[in-house]
Amino acid sequence: MKAKMLDHIALYMNDRDAAADLLLSGLGFHVIDRTDRYTLVGAGGRLGKLTLFDAPEGRSSAPGVLERVEIRVSDPEAAAERLPSGTEPELRDGAVHFTGPEGLGFALVRGEGEFAEYDLAGAVLRSADPEGAARRFAEMGFSPAGEPAAVEAGGYLLRLAGPAPERPECDQLYHLGCLVDSAEEHRREAERRGLEVQDWVEGPNTLAVFVRGPEGVSVEYVEHKPTFSLV
Repeated sequence: MKAKMLDHIALYMNDRDAAADLLLSGLGFHVIDRTDRYTLVGAGGRLGKLTLFDAPEGRSSAPGVLERVEIRVSDPEAAAERLPSGTEPELRDGAVHFTGPEGLGFALVRGEGEFAEYDLAGAVLRSADPEGAARRFAEMGFSPAGEPAAVEAGGYLLRLAGPAPERPECDQLYHLGCLVDSAEEHRREAERRGLEVQDWVEGPNTLAVFVRGPEGVSVEYVEHKPTFSLV
C-alpha cells in the first residue's frame, strides 16, 4: 500500500455553504467542484484540499480525533490579517491558530521549500497511542516523517498527539483521502491483510476504496481517471 499524497481531508458540516463561505473569505481558497453531496475547496485541484459534506443523521465519523487542519503560507502573521472576524487568531509557536467553521481548529503554518500558498500542510489527529497509530498509518501506505508520532504522504504531514479532553461536538472528520495509482490494488491488499473495507465508489473522474484505519479513521484510496481535470 502506497499513498502518493494526502489528496484531501473530508469533513462533515451542518451548514456546508456557510463553512465554504468562511474558508473562501480568508484562506485563498476557491470552489474546485460542487455537487449536491459535497463542496470541494482549496488552492488548486492537484493540491491538498478540503471536501465539505452535509452532515448526515447518525453520522459515522471519528469523534474527537481531528484536532486541527494546517495550511501552509509564506507569512502566517500577514495571512492572519486576512482572516474573517470571529476566527480568533492566536500566534503560538510560530503558527497562527484560529477557529474555523463550526468550531474546527485550524492553523496557518510557515511553508518550507517549494510550496503553493494556502496549500494544505496536513493535520493533527488525537490518539490514545500516538506512536502506535503512526505505525499503523505507515502500514497503510503513509511514510515515516522523521519523528515517532508522525507520518507523511507527498509532503503532507499527519501528526498524532495524545488525547484531548472529550469534545463530543468535534466530530467533523469524515475521512482522509489519499491519491494512489490503483484503487483496485489497494482494495485487494486491504482484503488480503484483513483490514475493514468499508466501501467502493466509482465517480465520474475517480475510483476509490474506503478502509478503516487507526482510531476509527476512514482512509480513502482514490485513483484519478484520465478524465480528471479539476483545477
